[in-house]
Amino acid sequence: MFSKIKDFYLNYISIFVGVSLLFLLLRIYFFKLLKKISENVKFDEKLKENVLRLYLKIVKILYYVFLVSFFYSIPVINKYLSPIVNYSFFKIEAINLSLYSLIKGFLVFYILFFLAKLIRVVLKIFLIEKTEDKDAATSIDILIYNGLIIFIVIISLSTIGISWKLLIPIAGALGIGVGFGLQDIVSNLISGFIILITRNVKIGDLITVDDNFGRIVSIGLRTSTLRTIDNIDIIIPNSHLISNKLINWSYSNDIVRIHIPVGVAYNSDVEKVKNILLDVANNVSFVIKEKDKKPTVIFKEFGDSSLNFELLVWINVKKTEIPLAKSELNFKIWKALKENGIEIPFPQQDVWFKNELKIVK
Repeated sequence: MFSKIKDFYLNYISIFVGVSLLFLLLRIYFFKLLKKISENVKFDEKLKENVLRLYLKIVKILYYVFLVSFFYSIPVINKYLSPIVNYSFFKIEAINLSLYSLIKGFLVFYILFFLAKLIRVVLKIFLIEKTEDKDAATSIDILIYNGLIIFIVIISLSTIGISWKLLIPIAGALGIGVGFGLQDIVSNLISGFIILITRNVKIGDLITVDDNFGRIVSIGLRTSTLRTIDNIDIIIPNSHLISNKLINWSYSNDIVRIHIPVGVAYNSDVEKVKNILLDVANNVSFVIKEKDKKPTVIFKEFGDSSLNFELLVWINVKKTEIPLAKSELNFKIWKALKENGIEIPFPQQDVWFKNELKIVK
């Protein structure tokens, strides 16, 4: 009898030692091998670090799961813990919750979540880093990752003990919620999918929304982030990008033309003004001077108090921000006009009195 018990626990110990050695092998030697392989592969260093970090986390989590399962399976421990752990403290037709199901559901979610992150990093390595169309690859990456998260949540709820029968009343409650106040959330979620599929706005695009100019740095399912030239992040609901008017400066091309309005006095030499403006544009480094994109000056109109011109120049918005380009040109135009004695007028009004003014002392 004693020898049987001894053999039984020796088997348990041998399993524990064997699995621990396996995890140690994965933790140290296989990690070193993976690190050595990654050093010979050319891709972003941050992605390499993420792969190795996520690998270590997954190995560590799996080992902790093994430890818990191993000690729980020991007959002496299982005998006393099983009634407590498996006790259903909330049980109806569609839900059966116990401490064991909650722990199992949490562990399943935790492991699958890190696996999803690892899959995302691998996708970035083989999809985004290796393809020429990085915008399409980024959209695919976001869709796959969010799809995996939804799938993981469903699997975790099922593991916890929430039956599929509960989905029908949840769907009904969601429908009522949409009617009473979740319209914006659902609208933003749908808009997020539309943006990712149609790609009217992509990560890296320079846009103007409600007088805010900046670069799109992230697109989520519910909101997107616009980073201004002041390095301020503006969180924009996706429905706002779909339903409202916005200017996408780099939608099809990074080369755009900007207009610089200039008003001069009526006694100015218009040909001289034109030459000054062209000279300013041709001496600014960020202005494109190719044959079909040379700077142009337009005599726009005879204003109330000035002759109104427009300087039209082409710039690359990915290299020079539009507000900074306009500011630089305005500085140089002001200086050039002042040096050449050309007046920039301001609105003036003359007041005439019908009757002669009398000053009474």
